[in-house]
Amino acid sequence: RHAYMTIEELVETNEATCKDDTCEATVQAELDTALPPLHQERSERIDKVRQAQHELVGVRSEMTALENSLTKLEKATKTTQEECGAAEEGSEYLEKVRDLLQGMKRCPGLSGAVFEIPHFKSVAKVLSVDITKDTDEQLDAKLMAACKEGLPEATRNDTRAAAQGELRQRLVANLPEVNEEDMPLYGVCPGCQGEAYRGAVSGSYRRCFKSQAKIAGGASESKECNDGFVLAVCVSDLSLAEHQETKAPAQEQP
Repeated sequence: RHAYMTIEELVETNEATCKDDTCEATVQAELDTALPPLHQERSERIDKVRQAQHELVGVRSEMTALENSLTKLEKATKTTQEECGAAEEGSEYLEKVRDLLQGMKRCPGLSGAVFEIPHFKSVAKVLSVDITKDTDEQLDAKLMAACKEGLPEATRNDTRAAAQGELRQRLVANLPEVNEEDMPLYGVCPGCQGEAYRGAVSGSYRRCFKSQAKIAGGASESKECNDGFVLAVCVSDLSLAEHQETKAPAQEQP
């Protein structure tokens, strides 16, 4: 009997430990405290990157203008050579200038990667979601299709469904602060998987923002989403120049 009682006590102790969410609550509290300054730092760094990209756009324009002027000058020099037959020194100088321009074009940032910023467009209804039948990939495909439905062929590829991680980190420009819709907002993977759920085909619930939930930081993000009717967040990826145009104040009509 003593052995039985000892085992019972161990079982009860272990069950209490398994159900104790103190550790998780403590970690969540630390995360909620640590995230705001990180978000601020991220925003400041994004602003610096955008400023640098904006400056690079100006450099590219100046280099294009220089190349055009150099081409005109080379034509004029060639004409002079044909007429005078003694302008080799000027021609060699122009070749050096062109070599310098070509070297500048190889500088990091003047070509290659281009930053794009997702902009909020709208939400789209998806009325046939079932994580017990749909894999994460299949559900993502439904969200993507909902955002493209009804769009002209020419602009269909310019719109996509936002990722759950983009929503959580508020990386989408003009994204509403709160989900004021009467249906939950779902983002595509990555960052879409919630708590473990054996009944789901992919092995877990989805993450989402329920109606009236604040969209930021993850504190109001639900990790046990299993809804039949959901909303996809539709966005368009804009280049830095296009993003700046959306921020520019509208000109007054005369």
